[in-house]
Amino acid sequence: MSKTKNDVARKFEEKLARRLGEIAILLHLARHPEGDHAYEIRSKASEILFMQKRKGIDFVNDLLEIIDELYTFATEENIGTQEYDERKKKLEESLEECPIFKFNPHFDRILTKDSTTDIEDDLKYLQNIAKSLEETREEVDSSSTIWSNVSGIYPAIDSLEKNGLIQLLKEDIEGGRLKKIYGITELGSKALNRSILSLIDITSFIFHIEMHSVIGKDDKTKFEIINPFRDLFRKLAHDIPPENRKKLIIKRGKHHKGPFSRMIVQHGLSIPNPRFLIQKPKMIPHFLNQIENEDERNITVEFLKKQLKEHRDMINKALEELK
Repeated sequence: MSKTKNDVARKFEEKLARRLGEIAILLHLARHPEGDHAYEIRSKASEILFMQKRKGIDFVNDLLEIIDELYTFATEENIGTQEYDERKKKLEESLEECPIFKFNPHFDRILTKDSTTDIEDDLKYLQNIAKSLEETREEVDSSSTIWSNVSGIYPAIDSLEKNGLIQLLKEDIEGGRLKKIYGITELGSKALNRSILSLIDITSFIFHIEMHSVIGKDDKTKFEIINPFRDLFRKLAHDIPPENRKKLIIKRGKHHKGPFSRMIVQHGLSIPNPRFLIQKPKMIPHFLNQIENEDERNITVEFLKKQLKEHRDMINKALEELK
């Protein structure tokens, strides 16, 4: 019975993925009114669909590179040499841009080791984190394909053409092969606009109205479906001492405005989306009361204050433009 349920869920997921694939095709052709051929449509539509996942994979690769360099540094027997000092300085610079590693005591002991330091447990920790990152990367990468090859795009193109959402603009001969150029129709543009609005409504419904009752109801909920990095970052954040976790809040690196520090701190400390709290400020005491540890609660309060002030500054700048 369980297998049957999984099959049903998988088919539903595949059906949704195909529909999102068609929306991505329309998005690409809407940006290119001159039209495009199947190979390029597949490439660009895939890029639209999986841009964030690819960013996630690149992000994980960056972290794995730091871990690999740190492991190599730790296992070399050249303490006190110029080469050693240069590699250490380079690693320190890398960790400056990666606060969840920088403030982790395991990483710190490896970087500051001397000939008397026993770092075997820290190296095992490093290997476990690397393994988790690699598994996460594989999971994200394996879920990033709707069309495994060029021919896989044709059913989507045929469906869109049959329904009048795209049309054949012309046929070219290139390298002795026929190349069909497709473009979006007026009906396709209208359908795209309606689809985007529907997706916004659905996303808003799921993540704002039902977030607490559905997603937050059970700690065993598969959060990795929404964010496959969540569990790993939660572990990394919890391995950082409270006094160092406070530094994460004010640390500014190249990832500060991107997914990195917010993802780590929010997921590590289970902080709600600030936009949700702006809409429902009375929920703030509810979230804070769920945090039993006083240090964690204080860190959460400071981080929320910081984020809400950033939102207030953005709103004030927007209001200034309206004067």
